[in-house]
Amino acid sequence: MFKFMLAFLALFLFAGCANDEVEVAIDETLPVTVYFAIEDQFCANEWLSFITITINSDDIVTDVTLDGVTRFANHSRREFAQLDGFENILEYNFYEQATSLEATLVGIFRSELVDTIQDAYENGIVDFDTTTFANLASRALTGSSTLLERGPYIDGSYRSISHINEDGLQYFVNLFIINGNIVAIHFNAIIGDELKYNPFNDTTVSEEIIAWRSQIQLLEQALLSLQDPTAFTFCEDGFTTDIPGIEIEIESFTSLVIQALTTGLITN
Repeated sequence: MFKFMLAFLALFLFAGCANDEVEVAIDETLPVTVYFAIEDQFCANEWLSFITITINSDDIVTDVTLDGVTRFANHSRREFAQLDGFENILEYNFYEQATSLEATLVGIFRSELVDTIQDAYENGIVDFDTTTFANLASRALTGSSTLLERGPYIDGSYRSISHINEDGLQYFVNLFIINGNIVAIHFNAIIGDELKYNPFNDTTVSEEIIAWRSQIQLLEQALLSLQDPTAFTFCEDGFTTDIPGIEIEIESFTSLVIQALTTGLITN
C-alpha cells in the first residue's frame, strides 16, 4: 500500500507540473517499431527530405532522424554539410539544428511528435521550416506512408561506373540506402567533363535526352518498388517487358546496380 501511495503521489506531482521539463526514462529493453516517410519528389531546394522514427511499445519516441538525400542520390543532407572543403553555412546550420531538435524529440510521446516538430520552427527553435518534416512524421505514423521494414542491404551511399563505350559515354549509378532499403537512385552518364543529363539545367537539354531521362526514371521507379535488380527478365538484347512503357535496353543499367550493391559502398 505504501508503494502504491508513492506511485500515486508521483503521478499527481507529474500531472501538476506539466509545463516543467521532465526527463523521461526510456526502457531500452522494450520492442520498437521503425516508421519511415520520404517525399514523393524533390523540392525546390533540391533535397528529397525523409524522416525515420523509432517508437517503443510504450509509445515513447526513442530515436528520430531528420534528413534528406541529394538529387544525385550520392549524399545525405547531413553528409553534404560536412564534406571536406565544402563551406555551405546554411546546410551546416541545418545539420547542427536538426541534431539539436532530434535530441529534444527523444523521450516524448508518439502523440506529441508531429506538433513538436511543427512548433520548432514556429517558435524559433530552428531556422529551417519544419513543415515538411512534420508532414512526413504524420504520414509515417498514420500509416499513409511506408512502414520501413528492415531490408537486406547495408545502409549508405553506393556508386558503380561503367567503362567508356564506343560513343564516349561512361554510365554510372548512385544508390542511397536507409534501413536496408534503396530509397533513392540516380542513373546518368558522363561525356567528357559533362553529364548526359544535368538535373540543374534541364531547360536547355535536347528532346532526345529528355526522352531518355523519362525512360530512365521508369527504371528507377521500378527498382525502388521491387528493391531487387535481379528481379527482371530480359530478352537476348537486354530489353525487358517487365516495366510498362519502357523501350530502351536496361540490362546494362541493372548490372551496374548489382555491381554497386556488391562492391560499391562509398559511405555508411
